[in-house]
Amino acid sequence: MSAARARPRPPAAPGADGAAPRWWPPARGRRERANTVGWLCVHPATGAVKLFHTVRTRSSITAAVLPALLGRLRRALRGPVVLIWDNHSSRSGKKMAAHLARRNWVRVVFLSRYSPELNPVQTLWAHLERVLRSRLFRSLEELEQVINAHLRPVRKRTDLLRGFIDSVGLEPSPFPSAA
Repeated sequence: MSAARARPRPPAAPGADGAAPRWWPPARGRRERANTVGWLCVHPATGAVKLFHTVRTRSSITAAVLPALLGRLRRALRGPVVLIWDNHSSRSGKKMAAHLARRNWVRVVFLSRYSPELNPVQTLWAHLERVLRSRLFRSLEELEQVINAHLRPVRKRTDLLRGFIDSVGLEPSPFPSAA
């Protein structure tokens, strides 16, 4: 998961008379954030890579939200799912473990703790952050639009998606189904 922050654009600089508006500089307050979850999916028979992502601007991605997102992922993939996850608390807690235990269509492989370099989606987030780093956003909605607009063409670039997976040393090759 990645969280990009939306910062309000600063107001125009004070006029030549040097009189700054009362709200200059902008007050420091709580920054809003957009939380993003993404999955790089490899088809077991063909090796084709797809990207699925969700941006949430009004709430965090928690163990309460993940089951619905996993349901959407399963419907989109139309088959069993093997997740390779880091040990973030929203994914490794008791609530999520109980949810996953009731689902025979999902299997989870947890990465070692503190090892984002093994997670291919972290490479995707680094790619996205390079695009977002130099921008200021007026609102969370604008940030969400920019994230989605950037990831839309990325989703079509299977060579780039494969590169994210290759960058961490994974070699998910096609394998025969168990059915």
